[in-house]
Amino acid sequence: MVERSELHAGMTVWTHRGEKLGHVIEVTDEELIVEKGLLVWRKDYSVPLDDVREVIADEVYLNHGLDSLLSGPREIPRPARRTTH
Repeated sequence: MVERSELHAGMTVWTHRGEKLGHVIEVTDEELIVEKGLLVWRKDYSVPLDDVREVIADEVYLNHGLDSLLSGPREIPRPARRTTH
């Protein structure tokens, strides 16, 4: 199992097939919060630390693919954007 101390914001996250998933934006005691997408299509996902296969330099490799991440209730709602008039 990967140690929490090996993980930090800004790391690139890859699936087990080498597909880029996104970037770590937060690390808690139990999970990574991964930001995927660009601008309007950006979404945050919770990835349990147990799903991390290995860490090499500033890259995190998961033991599953994107389909596994998207099939569960792992999406985290983003705060509503404030608009000014």
